[in-house]
Amino acid sequence: MVRLVKGAYWDTEIKLSQEMGVETFPVFTRKVNTDVSYMACAQMLLDRRDRIYPQFATHNAHTCAAIVAMAGDDKDSYEFQRLHGMGESLHHIVKQSEGTHCRLYAPVGAHRDLLAYLVRRLLENGANSSFVNQVVDDSIPASEVAKDPVAGMQQLGEAIASPLIRQPGELFAPERKNSKGYRINEPASILPLLAAREKFADTTWSAGPMLAGNPAPRGEARDVVSPADGSRVVGKVFEATPEEVAAALDAAEEGFREWSARPVAERAEVLRRTADLYEEHIAELTVICTREAGKMMFDGIAEVREAVDFLRYYANEGERLEAEEPGNARGIFVCISPWNFPLAIFTGQIAAALAAGNAVLAKPAEQTPLIAARAIELMREAGLPEAALQLLPGDGPTVGGPLTSDARIAGVCFTGSTPVAQIIHKALAQNAGPDAVLIAETGGLNAMIVDSTALTEQAVRDILISSFQSAGQRCSALRMLYVQEEARDRLLHMLDGAMDALTIGDPWNTDTDVSPVIDAEAQADIGDYVAAQEKAGKVLKKLSAPDVGTFVTPAVVEVGGIEDLEREIFGPVLHVATFKARDIDKVVDAINDRGYGLTFGLHTRIDDRVQQIVERIHVGNIYVNRNQIGAIVGSQPFGGEGLSGTGPKAGGPLYVTRFRRTAAPESHAAPQGNAVTLGDLQAALDGLDARNWAARPDRVEVLRRALSGKGGVIRKALAETAALDMTPQTLPGPTGESNRLAMYPKGPVLCLGPTLDIAVAQAVQALGAGCPALLVARAPRRPCSL
Repeated sequence: MVRLVKGAYWDTEIKLSQEMGVETFPVFTRKVNTDVSYMACAQMLLDRRDRIYPQFATHNAHTCAAIVAMAGDDKDSYEFQRLHGMGESLHHIVKQSEGTHCRLYAPVGAHRDLLAYLVRRLLENGANSSFVNQVVDDSIPASEVAKDPVAGMQQLGEAIASPLIRQPGELFAPERKNSKGYRINEPASILPLLAAREKFADTTWSAGPMLAGNPAPRGEARDVVSPADGSRVVGKVFEATPEEVAAALDAAEEGFREWSARPVAERAEVLRRTADLYEEHIAELTVICTREAGKMMFDGIAEVREAVDFLRYYANEGERLEAEEPGNARGIFVCISPWNFPLAIFTGQIAAALAAGNAVLAKPAEQTPLIAARAIELMREAGLPEAALQLLPGDGPTVGGPLTSDARIAGVCFTGSTPVAQIIHKALAQNAGPDAVLIAETGGLNAMIVDSTALTEQAVRDILISSFQSAGQRCSALRMLYVQEEARDRLLHMLDGAMDALTIGDPWNTDTDVSPVIDAEAQADIGDYVAAQEKAGKVLKKLSAPDVGTFVTPAVVEVGGIEDLEREIFGPVLHVATFKARDIDKVVDAINDRGYGLTFGLHTRIDDRVQQIVERIHVGNIYVNRNQIGAIVGSQPFGGEGLSGTGPKAGGPLYVTRFRRTAAPESHAAPQGNAVTLGDLQAALDGLDARNWAARPDRVEVLRRALSGKGGVIRKALAETAALDMTPQTLPGPTGESNRLAMYPKGPVLCLGPTLDIAVAQAVQALGAGCPALLVARAPRRPCSL
């Protein structure tokens, strides 16, 4: 028996294909094409009735009529099927007039098990294009409802695909191409890539300082080994010496002058050629990601795709900004990238700085220098001058410290831990120029709330992905899960079973779900933490891990709430707490009180609850009814607030702006006058409260009236504030998904002038954005707040 069905999960297939950037869709983009294909498949089955008993599940009158006509007089060699409670009148008529057989089917089980299925069927048959919907619509003529799909398809001519649904590669057209992806569970898509990577299964790579002029490395070499098996040598790295760091800084000055003088279109074209080279070398790049960083094939593909998207997006942004407001590059940027995204973040930082015309000194993570060196080789192959981008592998004291403490540095772009970001911040303040910038993305205690209305299957799927994919080694990974008490038992029961199905093993294997952590130090730290929690009787679930390699068992730990987490455990450890429905605002407040603000997930089917929490939570990225990892460049700009970072969101429309300046820096004498005591300053800050002010839509008008007649920098600040658009933006993205970028007041702003006019101008911009402002300037003599 073979059952023929149409229509299930169509929208999901469209959305996933666009997200994955595959060549085309596995489903049709017009219903008429689906109907014709169904009829063709039906004819094939009917032609083989000597071996097959066809079962045709349909509620479409035209499809029924076509099958009856194709089947001929033999009514016993096939059957129709319909869902109980649906299509009853249609199949009764067909049975009476044609003598056909019709089997009724119905879901059986508990309400909570069946609800999701019934809702899906309701949505399918409620669609505007559905026969079940159209047949009861008096405004649609019967001739249109029963229209021959073959004739309808023939009328399309060459326009077989719907122009209203963007093909995966055209998701961001006309601005840029979507990065090319693969379906890892579809042989026709993934097998060519799997075959191509075999050539690199035993390759070894070499990395070292890549300076202008390509001098030979001066330092000692060390082996780079695989996290999956420490006996496997992936390559060797020559770490930079102090002399090489100094030489790179010297060469970067000339590199900046040469690169910043190039037209922005030329710089952008180099980035686009690099993106094309990344895609051409995806087999090699994914192999290095797997063997050096322990990334699974799926994560390796995502890594290359994100890097490609960064290159193309920032190339466009550089051209857009130069056309809208011509500006200049800042100078030499130090880009310090992490091991958990050794190609994507490494490339993204560099691409943004280069797009704006800066020279870059790149320090990759100590654990992943090989992929960084290969990336820079491809950038240089694309036409990037050697002095515009130099690579300095090594540790923090030898490389990172001297780079971030040099007075010639115009800015630092950093992704890593909060303590290291604070060290870099202090080094810049003490040594760099007054206009040097820090763009930092750090960690977080990322939470998710699942209420009692959430679909358990969907929530568990997204919890698994958010907590354990990439071995939990994402800055966006889920660390703290709150489950409403009514849903706790069923969710944890399903999570327990889902975890049992996870495969922990060699990331080279395509069936692996959980890969190793980056090194033995991380393994020991996470393992000790889980052991301590197990001793305290808090571990609800723990899996076993392979003996070879730096693997850590995924674990679920029960806690009272996020306040019990002393620090971020950067691995596959999920903490769980329950809450009462009436306390949901208290849960959100507890999350905010920890001071981090990177990602947050919410699973609920109540729209008002979504709005309630979105307005209350203080995080950079909020994900509703989906997982909370894998932000897409240009669709979901990524970045946090508070202890989770500073600076604009990566992959968003404000990021490249931070690497540019549109006005020449001014120099002012230090202000003179009585010093303001720390007590007076703190008292004034404590007295600020702009909650009512931030809610006013007429902020700019009030400021204009208050400062009527002011000129110079104050008038300019008023004009710039009036031009600031804080309206939420809808960003492009996959079908069926809403991605919105909104801006919120940052908080109290200290305006230090140094002159009174400049301090007032600073306050105008702060107040225009809804922030409270505190001015400290020579006159008036006492601090005054606006």
